[in-house]
Amino acid sequence: MRGEPWSVGSIGASGRIVVASAIAVAGAACGGSGSGSHADVVGSGPDGREGACEATTALTESCGTVATGTITACGQDSGGQPSQTGYLEVQSPDGSKTYVCATSWTPDGSGGYWFDHPEQFMSDPQSCCGGTATPVAAPTAPKPAIGYLGALHAPRDVKPQESAQPGNGPLRQDSFAVAVVDSSSAAAFQAALANWNAWAGDGMAHPAPDGSAAYYFPKFVLINYTIVETRDGVPVIVIGPEVSTTADGMSPLGHPTLGTCASGGGAPLVLMAGELNGTTLTNHSGRYGHDASVTQDALDNASKLFNCRGIQVTKTTYYPPKP
Repeated sequence: MRGEPWSVGSIGASGRIVVASAIAVAGAACGGSGSGSHADVVGSGPDGREGACEATTALTESCGTVATGTITACGQDSGGQPSQTGYLEVQSPDGSKTYVCATSWTPDGSGGYWFDHPEQFMSDPQSCCGGTATPVAAPTAPKPAIGYLGALHAPRDVKPQESAQPGNGPLRQDSFAVAVVDSSSAAAFQAALANWNAWAGDGMAHPAPDGSAAYYFPKFVLINYTIVETRDGVPVIVIGPEVSTTADGMSPLGHPTLGTCASGGGAPLVLMAGELNGTTLTNHSGRYGHDASVTQDALDNASKLFNCRGIQVTKTTYYPPKP
């Protein structure tokens, strides 16, 4: 059940968002809520606060505080391509591992591993490679103080370019992503956004801040975010541009690469994922938008979280779960 420490149970598109004007920093304002297209998200309590803006500090152990993920193919075909079956290994902050089975593989930049049942977790990876099924409950985490933000859930698919090697290795980290835990990191995001906006559509490969590689910014840059959760129940906003590894923009790094661990591991589990357009927040995600736990109320609470952290949200647009 939610409200307990991180644990693993024993059994158990349209609306694309582009970079608009610079995003306003809202200081510590924490209040209001969005709705199917709710507007005027403002604080209403003392000092403009409503709800719980819990104090946060920098992530000093970001690689062990939230879940990380690794893609593994069950084998290779005669041409060296990953097998049609594989799995996503999810390592929770407590060190336990669970597995989500991949059911098909497509090699191009818009393909990758597809998960027919991302809600089903196994305790043994061989369950995904022809072995006996070993179902377990999905990992859980404490309910955030800000309010319900959805249940932890895995992606529907992972693209070839989103792991260290196509079909194998840790989920990559979007090197431009910013983990927003306070007003200082929100200001860092705003400063970075100005650069992303300036680079949009210039056809140049821009080195990542960590020097790991260079990436291309399409003419219309999506600003993606995930909300991941620490083992102590603190929600962390990870926000960044959807950059491409190729000049044609056909190999983008999407939501699964918005984790907190710089060395890799991405975001195999999120409470919510979506896009930010100016001061409008959505839950639009082709990867994570399938999960029924992400409700309008959860999105409303996410808007409060953004305002708490220092990124102003004045409106939400809700997308019902995809089948």
